[in-house]
Amino acid sequence: MRTLFTGGAVFAEGKLRTDVDVLVDGSTIASIGPVGEQAADRTVDTTGCLVLPGLINTHQHDWYIYGRGLGGGMLLEQWISDCLFPMKSRLTVDDLRLASEVAALDMVRGGTTTSVNHQVNETTLAEEEAILQPVAETGIRQYFGKVIRPHDAADGYASAQESFAKWDGYADGRVRVGFVLEATAHWVHMGTCSEEMVIGGHELAVAKDTFVSSHIAGGTMSRTTGYLKFVLETGRTDLQFLHRLGVLDDRWILAHTIHPRDNDLDLIAASGSTVAHTPSSEAARGGGITPVARMLSNGVHVAVGTDGPMVDLSNDMVEQLKWTRLLQNQVHLTPSSIPLDKIVSMGTSAGARAVRAENHIGTLAPGMAADIAVFDLQALHSAPVHDVLSTFVNASRGRDAKHVMVDGELLVQNGKFTRVNDLYVTSLLKQAGDRGRALARRAGLLPE
Repeated sequence: MRTLFTGGAVFAEGKLRTDVDVLVDGSTIASIGPVGEQAADRTVDTTGCLVLPGLINTHQHDWYIYGRGLGGGMLLEQWISDCLFPMKSRLTVDDLRLASEVAALDMVRGGTTTSVNHQVNETTLAEEEAILQPVAETGIRQYFGKVIRPHDAADGYASAQESFAKWDGYADGRVRVGFVLEATAHWVHMGTCSEEMVIGGHELAVAKDTFVSSHIAGGTMSRTTGYLKFVLETGRTDLQFLHRLGVLDDRWILAHTIHPRDNDLDLIAASGSTVAHTPSSEAARGGGITPVARMLSNGVHVAVGTDGPMVDLSNDMVEQLKWTRLLQNQVHLTPSSIPLDKIVSMGTSAGARAVRAENHIGTLAPGMAADIAVFDLQALHSAPVHDVLSTFVNASRGRDAKHVMVDGELLVQNGKFTRVNDLYVTSLLKQAGDRGRALARRAGLLPE
């Protein structure tokens, strides 16, 4: 089927266009051509809208929906010990399945077509099926981050290899598998990292030509409990650790990276790795403001992620774009710290590069996958529109996504899901609430 998106502004290949339509043929983009000159089987009217590549969330924890609001008032270090660890150790397979579906629907409804699901738990094949089957059912893309731990080195990373063989390419290729190698000082301190694990896990990622995801340089700068404590104790930063091991390259997604020090930015830039910036998450935990503008001027690749509702209560990628620019404006005392087209690219093409898929997703261009989000700019909170990109970044919300397409299939049409109905979603949310409260009680975070 040939589908024509016509009438709206189009963000294609990093630039805003007002003189073109987008033609999709099957699962790929056929052309970006002059208005009114392309024939199609169906037409999607995008008048008053912005048409752009589907948003790419480069750091997300799907099951965090269950902890929405429970971490309020906690700095990161306390949040990890008193909230995250008690909950993650009590998750069930059914918890994972429901959370995966709710998170996927939440993201798709907000214009996100791809996410990196960074696991913090070791997972069995049964647990992975529970996580990934809803991906197939909802239609979203997912880059699944399989956890590797120090003990995995003993059997040649058999679990990671098994998961990669089982799931990479699942759901008609919409699921890809990479590896989580936790290398930040907090995780090293807790025994979830070793030099042998990082080196061996990275070698496996190279062999499979896939991505590596890791929390890096996050938390507070406390000398007693935070990141600074571990930097002073070890005499090196997280980035220096990876560099000295000889593994820091362009396959790393460096989540957060709030506190680069010394020569860290030079190391990141030289490696070609990508920082996954999660601004509302970092602000919610009082962790600091990542020096994104300075990173960009230093040649660092920066993409955007949401982290998850247990941290900042949100899976809204549009919200993250706004936070990114406004926080940098505050730091640099300028209203234009990062150009608007760059901000939008951080939420699209930069994410595609981070997962090594820049030749497949993240850009509206002929031959690319038809992953498209259409945002209505004529809402009460966004109209009238004088500057399309300024309105989108500063006034729009994820729920303004009017049409969302993945691989040529409209998953959201006129603001409604096409694969499920509203009653089904309402039922899912009730189940999620029940499961979230039960999990929080098992974890001791809510009274029995």
